[in-house]
Amino acid sequence: MPRDVREWLPPEHLWWKVLDVVELLDLSAFENSYRDDGRGGVAYPPASLIALLLYCYSKGVRSSRRIEQACWDDVGCRIITANRRVDHSTVARFVRRHRAALNSLFVQVLPLCGRRGLVDLSAVAVDDSPMEANASRDANQRLQRLEETISPCEKEIHALMEDVVDHALSVEANGSVAQGDGEDACDNWPRLSRLCDRLTRAHLARDTLHERAMPSPTEIRIKVEAAERMVARAEKRLAAETEAHQEKLKKYELRVRENRAAGHRGVNGRPPVPMARLSP
Repeated sequence: MPRDVREWLPPEHLWWKVLDVVELLDLSAFENSYRDDGRGGVAYPPASLIALLLYCYSKGVRSSRRIEQACWDDVGCRIITANRRVDHSTVARFVRRHRAALNSLFVQVLPLCGRRGLVDLSAVAVDDSPMEANASRDANQRLQRLEETISPCEKEIHALMEDVVDHALSVEANGSVAQGDGEDACDNWPRLSRLCDRLTRAHLARDTLHERAMPSPTEIRIKVEAAERMVARAEKRLAAETEAHQEKLKKYELRVRENRAAGHRGVNGRPPVPMARLSP
């Protein structure tokens, strides 16, 4: 087993995600509630207890006594608490003291979990109470349907604008408006206005979907930091394996020289494989 207990769990484990999320939260409401005059006992760091609560709640462990037991037999809890056993009364007092701050904290956690795919926000449960709303099925559209809406609107707007231009050129050439032509041209303006409004809303909705599909700068930073940690651990293992292999080669060469000096031949065994042949 690795000496560092943090290497016992894979990089994609839940406790890594919990610690990354806690670093993004605003914990000023928790930290400001403690006195800084040096009196009283030393309190647990709020970030540590919050990470412990989020980790245990995510696994369905909500009882303070079960959280205390998890600090013994759960590797993730032992990593979060720095291998300390948090008493159940400490957990209960922390939740009772910071109940309002925890409520606002979970409001921050929910959108973060939704963007990272940890929870599914597509299902909302309500009772059968009647509710007034102006939303319709046509108001919720996918990207493909938006593209199908934008293309016909652009074509129809282009056709209407060509009719308006042709009408203006004919008026300029003839110097007067024929009976009925001016009325037809005027009737196109309301239709053109509605099409422009529909096209604008479709463009805004499409841009919003594209923005939601792209990862946020915070998510990119989290993924980059996780990748850097994985690369650092891989480089550390590679350096250790290279050093061990070099030591094996040195021992083999020393044994060969000692056997040759003693007059023994053919008792050196199979030589170690060179590093160049081990690399993929």
